[in-house]
Amino acid sequence: GQITTNTTSLAAGGVATFTVTNSAVAATDVVVMSIASGQTNKETSVRVSAVAAGSFDLTVINGHASTAETGAAVSNFAVAA
Repeated sequence: GQITTNTTSLAAGGVATFTVTNSAVAATDVVVMSIASGQTNKETSVRVSAVAAGSFDLTVINGHASTAETGAAVSNFAVAA
């Protein structure tokens, strides 16, 4: 699948987590994420921080020391049983 974040500013060093609802996800699945495009600095990353039946938590991390992330990052994900 693919997820596009909004362009709300994520402060330098900031972290934001949100829940993605997907009925194909089981609590025992592995969800893999990667940024495809849209971020404004190369220090921005994504990771899956929790998995539950029907959802997973996506955490966006701005690793830049002084620049806010203001792009609409597009992230790809895959669910593996």
